Amino acid sequence: MMCDKSKKILDYSTEFLDKYIPEWFETGNKGPLFLFVSGPQGSGKSYASIQIYNHLMEKYGGEKSISFASIDDFYLTHEDQLKLSKQFDENKLLQGRGLPGTHDMNLLQEILNTIINDDQHPDQKTVTLPKYDKSQFNGEGDRCPAGQEIRLPVDIFILEGWFLGFNPVLQGIDNTDLLTGDMVDVNAKLFMYSDLLWRNPEIKSLGIVLTTDNINNVYGWRLEQEQELISKVGKGMTDEQVHAFVDRYMPSYKLYFDEFVREESLGSLATLTLGIDSRREVFSTKTRCIE
Repeated sequence: MMCDKSKKILDYSTEFLDKYIPEWFETGNKGPLFLFVSGPQGSGKSYASIQIYNHLMEKYGGEKSISFASIDDFYLTHEDQLKLSKQFDENKLLQGRGLPGTHDMNLLQEILNTIINDDQHPDQKTVTLPKYDKSQFNGEGDRCPAGQEIRLPVDIFILEGWFLGFNPVLQGIDNTDLLTGDMVDVNAKLFMYSDLLWRNPEIKSLGIVLTTDNINNVYGWRLEQEQELISKVGKGMTDEQVHAFVDRYMPSYKLYFDEFVREESLGSLATLTLGIDSRREVFSTKTRCIE
């Protein structure tokens, strides 16, 4: 569907959520309802997710417990990332944080189990979400000593990330022309994420997907972000370093992104897909209701 040029990502997102969130709770569901927000790096998904969180807090915060996290918050500690890099020393995609395989999946599973099965822990009133500081160790990053304590039960849990919804391919079944070299390890690790999150039958979710008419827009978006960072703090990556940084992610986009967008199944209940151009302006919208 063609979009109203005067409306922004947040406008379409809140219209979608203001329709489907009340429907979920009006049918007697107690939650937790997950909201997955996915989009390429630099597309504005993190900023939009924060705005969405603020909107939901304003609308439901008095009666619902709403929490927000990024998949980035679950990166391995710096020490554990070094161990992973050494274990896969020939895989350039796992040298440093970013791709599937560089997150603390045990911690993610533990927290999700607590949120989903809150009724099994009646004496537990809170759970602590991790926070990650990308500036530590000269930009290599590390987990913050203190996390974010949220109260239980959680009614709405927002999780954003660039590869949320990417489904691993099956060798010998799917088209695996791009599943070669370093991507074999990444693809194998992606199964853990999909099984735990967007393919998890225990999780009921809504999905918001930011897609683009040209995945190479990621290079320009990341350059803009880095230039803004340099203007604020006086340091950051060079243009060449930014380009090399994005290069590590391109094999995943080439292997998963188009199929992910076509499936429109990030949310188990409904998915909103917003097409955005290089200026991050919305040029198309689609909504698919699963149930």
